[in-house]
Amino acid sequence: MEKHDELNEVGFYVEDDDFNLTNFLSILWKSRGVILAGTALVTLLGTSSALFLSRYQSEGFLQFGGAIPEKKIEKDGKEIKEQAPGIALADYKRYSSPLNTSERFNEFARQNNIENDPTVIALSQTFASRGGIAKVIEPIFPFTKLDAKELMSSTKDSDNNVIAVSINYAAKTPESAQQAVRLLGRYTVDTIVYMIYTDILRFKNSEISAAITKLDNKIIENKEKIDSYQRTGAKLKQIVTRYPDAAGQASRQLVSITEDTARYLSPLSQLMTSEVEINEANEAIYKAKREQKQYMILAEYYDRAKALAESTKSGEAILRGLEPIKKTVFSNKDMEDETIKEVYNKISVDNSSAISLYLEKTRFIAGPSLPKNRTTRTSIALLGSLLAGLGISIFFVLGRRWWQNNRQQLQG
Repeated sequence: MEKHDELNEVGFYVEDDDFNLTNFLSILWKSRGVILAGTALVTLLGTSSALFLSRYQSEGFLQFGGAIPEKKIEKDGKEIKEQAPGIALADYKRYSSPLNTSERFNEFARQNNIENDPTVIALSQTFASRGGIAKVIEPIFPFTKLDAKELMSSTKDSDNNVIAVSINYAAKTPESAQQAVRLLGRYTVDTIVYMIYTDILRFKNSEISAAITKLDNKIIENKEKIDSYQRTGAKLKQIVTRYPDAAGQASRQLVSITEDTARYLSPLSQLMTSEVEINEANEAIYKAKREQKQYMILAEYYDRAKALAESTKSGEAILRGLEPIKKTVFSNKDMEDETIKEVYNKISVDNSSAISLYLEKTRFIAGPSLPKNRTTRTSIALLGSLLAGLGISIFFVLGRRWWQNNRQQLQG
């Protein structure tokens, strides 16, 4: 009984070691003013903080308009475009390496003179953060492994290209979020184009130089053949002159042989064959010189294009700069020459196809959206803050009462 009285005196709400709800509620009721004030204060601060820190999230789906990089395969000696859309997974991983770095984004911002844009500054901080931008720009595939399982088929990298990217970004205002997603879409395309064309232009000159050398060797080879055919022809002419009747007789050149007979070409037939072979060699030389002339023009074009690529960090700037370079290269050329015009047309088609593929067909098919609601709902923030405020206030009241009743004992 002494234990029961002592506990009541110090304010513990137990009777015979059991919780006394009546005494507990009595204490809360007596301190209702403090509890209400504390709950209101915490609710106000919590809701305000949640709404201030909450963001508007915009999203967009950037679709690739075809096979990237543009691939060509030959069929029956003619180049045809490969129809598989999207980016091969191995290529996408290679492109995403610089895509996810803050250095590449800063280069893009400097190239476009937008370093001081508030959206760009916020994005730069996201790039530099520990999480980076990898979760903001995510690849989309035609089907997942689960889809393949349901379809009873196997997924292969060659069949499961990255056909689009999903871009999600949260900012303080709806307009900033939408602008950031649009900018990231442009940045993604620009980086991919930059990677593709710096690779192409880096190796194109060496390929063209090798092709010119091979054609030079082909010309030398055919000239040697002509010399050989001419020497043979001169000897055959001497034979025909010395033996006029041999023109109609089978001699010298073996055509076929069997158990009973053997067939030979006459010297006159051999002479005619030699002249035909000379004509074929001359034709091969003509074609080689024609190709060589075209490669020389291409070498000049790609020299200028490579210089452009080395002077900029923007893929779009490279792509749009190729057409002016083409006009400069052909400004002093004879456009009535079919050989030159063919190269001009080929470059024009390639440039037009690239502009269409990277800057027109590759586009947002959904978004960037202009979000209307915050990522944190007001009702949820209010309810959470209210419960937190109530809990904190009750804990404060009980803690203060316990301290008041046990202060002397603790100090003694």
